[in-house]
Amino acid sequence: MKLWIFNHYAIAPGKSGITRDYDLSKRLIDAGHEVTIFASSFDHRTRKENYFSKESKRFYKVEKLEGIRYVWIRTTPYKKNNLKRVFNILSYAYRGLKASRRIEGKPDTVMGTIVHPLAAFLGYVVAQNQKALFYFEERDLWPETLIHLGKFSEKNPIIKVLGQLELFLYKKAKRIIVLFDKAPDYVRSKGIEERKIIYLPNGVDIERYNRIYPLPEDMEKKIEGLEEKFLAVYTGAHGLANNLDVLINTAKIIQETNNNIHFLFVGDGVEKERLISRVKNEKIHNISFFDPISKDLIPSLLSRCNVGLISMLDADLYKWGMSLNKVYDYMAASIPTIIRCNMSETIVQRSNGGVEVKSEDEMAERLEYAYRHPEIMKQMGLNAREYVEEYHSWDENAKTLIQAMNEDLQNEKHVHELKGGN
Repeated sequence: MKLWIFNHYAIAPGKSGITRDYDLSKRLIDAGHEVTIFASSFDHRTRKENYFSKESKRFYKVEKLEGIRYVWIRTTPYKKNNLKRVFNILSYAYRGLKASRRIEGKPDTVMGTIVHPLAAFLGYVVAQNQKALFYFEERDLWPETLIHLGKFSEKNPIIKVLGQLELFLYKKAKRIIVLFDKAPDYVRSKGIEERKIIYLPNGVDIERYNRIYPLPEDMEKKIEGLEEKFLAVYTGAHGLANNLDVLINTAKIIQETNNNIHFLFVGDGVEKERLISRVKNEKIHNISFFDPISKDLIPSLLSRCNVGLISMLDADLYKWGMSLNKVYDYMAASIPTIIRCNMSETIVQRSNGGVEVKSEDEMAERLEYAYRHPEIMKQMGLNAREYVEEYHSWDENAKTLIQAMNEDLQNEKHVHELKGGN
């Protein structure tokens, strides 16, 4: 089978960021299938162009990496979330469509991925043009995400348009892929039949956690100087949705009572400069910030840490569940997670792989407890590892996707034959 994936923010192997497309595609390649990923050449995390010089007139580039064909689409650069970012999105959709008409081959299935809706709609248009099956992967529940994170009112015209687009994609898709455990309920609530929905959560590549590589020199030196400390780590985006002020507040509380606990913030995002300034201005001395590192180095970092941290916003959106990559990273590394949230249940609770808290004070108390009871924390980490190995392996996820595509293609072939091949 030949699968084309349209995801604006997909990244190449070895880069920092979300590697879902790569991890899933690698398993499909190993099973004998072909995968092409259409992604932006402009890295929205670093705000840098990765593949084209300013003088280049080309608008796409094809590259084969570990058996996966990447089509890098040249998109408009931007620094902030302003009009230029809108142009970045539009340029991906327009040039991605042009590139899809020029590259070799024909897909059997096209997957359009929402991180923004135009990428998913582009997938639908290409599927129509190529007479291929269309799969809609909804990583974020649009427009629910925008409403519940407080960016728009549900009565806003933009929200109404996005809601109609979401429903259109639901109806046109052969399959709808969701990442949250309760998201199938959300899709069904829109009048969509059960058979179209595939629950395909994020997963872990356990092999990554059997290989330890040297960390960047500046990070290595800093961590060596903290080797006597109990290290609490956050890895991931530094944005508004990540609610990192809660972790800084926790560090500030801990600083007054325990000099042996130190916090590591690893990643990048629009909030990072403000967070660094806040730590400096408030004289919080038990936090170290680091640049993002590649996915292959995450196991090396986590092997040096004692507990992973997450802070989620109080948003109704999370009633549909969560599928945060950093959770799986912590669990695969056999370290417990302390998560601040108001959800009724999380994977941390289900696995007995950590603890859930409601406030900064409670998080500080739990960190103190973790510091004083290392054996209990070690067992939680082992519980977490066992859970993700059993329920969140990329190998199993790939099997689920392959089975669905095989079934759908066979059904399409059968219908075609009944119609006489016309």
